[in-house]
Amino acid sequence: MTVQDSIELTHVPSTTKSAESLLVFFITGNPGLIEYYRTFLTLCFDSLRNRYSDYRIKVAGTSLRGFEVQDNGHRYRNNDNEIGPYDLEQQIKHIGQMLERAIESHADPSSSPKVVLIGHSVGSYILLEVLRRRKQSPNTQQISNNAKIIGGICLFPTVTHIAKSPSGRKFSLLFAMPYFYLIAGVVVRLLFSWIPFAALQTLVGLVTGFPAPAAEPTTAFIKSPNGVRQALYLAGHEMLTITTDIWDDELWGISEAQNSSSDTTKLCFYFGTDDHWVADEARDELIAARAASSEAGDQDKPTMEIDTHGIPHGFCIKHNDLIAERVDKYIEELMQTLV
Repeated sequence: MTVQDSIELTHVPSTTKSAESLLVFFITGNPGLIEYYRTFLTLCFDSLRNRYSDYRIKVAGTSLRGFEVQDNGHRYRNNDNEIGPYDLEQQIKHIGQMLERAIESHADPSSSPKVVLIGHSVGSYILLEVLRRRKQSPNTQQISNNAKIIGGICLFPTVTHIAKSPSGRKFSLLFAMPYFYLIAGVVVRLLFSWIPFAALQTLVGLVTGFPAPAAEPTTAFIKSPNGVRQALYLAGHEMLTITTDIWDDELWGISEAQNSSSDTTKLCFYFGTDDHWVADEARDELIAARAASSEAGDQDKPTMEIDTHGIPHGFCIKHNDLIAERVDKYIEELMQTLV
């Protein structure tokens, strides 16, 4: 089994003296297995390596807590008092810690790293919360080496009113049932724990139509000790937590104070059409309230657009190339603002 709990792709230029550093850190959706995004992150990495060959580049990401598919000891046990399953608040804290580690490992005394965050689905909510907490209490995250988060890219973002989405409406009643997540997790383990991994992967591919890079992590997710339980527990918590827009004008690039700040983080949102985890009305309200327009002074507001290619919410299954191309353009635009 090659499914891993973290991904790290690095490029070091032939001449490293005074080389600038770029870190792209990815935050997964739910289920929170980073392996689902290996193809996507590899495409992003290859593009960055070609475009910024003189940069020290790292593309990294980690699974959310509770989605481990193999025993890695205490890797995710940063607080022994925290016992899974893990809620959204614990995931936010975890990602903040893992981002700090990624920055520290990419540190270079000769330059200040430029950081781009990418979040998918609930990973976009986590992204915004990590940014908010860093801006409000910059010392709590201890982000090292004067790293500057220049951008946040939110893909198929579930950042407001997830319970109003088509899937949210369907599952809200199930999530409200006491211990539904626990019962479902036990049932899945009883059904599939006895099936050999290779045989179950073949079955998953046949039933879902997933290609091998998606069927393998799906199989690992099903056979993991706590994966299904964790996914359902987190989803139920998302229904209760992801409601109204909770972020202030400064994060959205509206505050006058941010216009004069050196810590501006440009946000980019890429919404799906008929996304089953995003209510159309919630999406349209957010765009109307927060998106950049052609008016003067709007340049720091988020770029928000709606997909026109019919790409589904789970783009990482079969549509990695199209989203990687769009992300490449976002990063290029973010880097140009630094010139």
